[in-house]
Amino acid sequence: MPSKLTSLRAIKWVNQRTLADYWDRLAAGRSFPAFTELKSEPGMYDPKQFVVWNVEGQGRQRKFRALYQSENVAEVFGSSWLGKTMDEVVPMSLRRFTLEAARECVASGCLVYMIVSTIDTNGHRVDCEALLLPFGRNDSVEQILTSLRLRSVQGRVQRKKILGNFKIQTDMLFSGKIRSSVGENRRAQRRNVLRAGKISFADQSMTCTVRNVSATGASIEGANLTGTPDVFTLVLEMESTARPCTVVWRKKTRIGVRFT
Repeated sequence: MPSKLTSLRAIKWVNQRTLADYWDRLAAGRSFPAFTELKSEPGMYDPKQFVVWNVEGQGRQRKFRALYQSENVAEVFGSSWLGKTMDEVVPMSLRRFTLEAARECVASGCLVYMIVSTIDTNGHRVDCEALLLPFGRNDSVEQILTSLRLRSVQGRVQRKKILGNFKIQTDMLFSGKIRSSVGENRRAQRRNVLRAGKISFADQSMTCTVRNVSATGASIEGANLTGTPDVFTLVLEMESTARPCTVVWRKKTRIGVRFT
């Protein structure tokens, strides 16, 4: 079932919302960040709810292999997932929802947020809120971090027993995907180019190479970009129009800009 576009406000648990906001800031003008950029900061998020999957293969041959499984998740499922694939470890009642969410996360490069529900032995509804965050490089998703939360409005969830209820009955309550802020704002299609350009600021200028460009922004490469301010003008070769630019992300020899 394709997920509809939604926003961070749809995420109910504050820890997951904080994690999603952190992911968005790490993306810093890209569709998603690299996994190596994820840092453990006290109070930033709760790693006790995490599973990390490595994305392997393409198309129908694509697999999701567990690289990390937190203690809380291991307690619920009663087994170690390390080195095993998603279709090997996730119970049949949850497998379709889980695999569809992972595939959509890879295909779209978006956060995927879903809520599935069951009824516990006391007749109370228990929700599992799952947030999938894509990580990778060069517009290719290489890892997915999944944050899971069990919640019951009637009190504490018995983690060791609730899986049996999900195996009997699992209902999808919500499914949505969330773009990074650059994904929300980058409506114009970018074209890959290889054109010389000139950056100007104050009374200085430097040459650069423009790697891709759209009506709203560009990706620029150069040896001395660390010395550029956050605001400057850009003129492409064979053009006379100076485009005012604001830097939205930086790497050592490459920056992304928004035309202002």
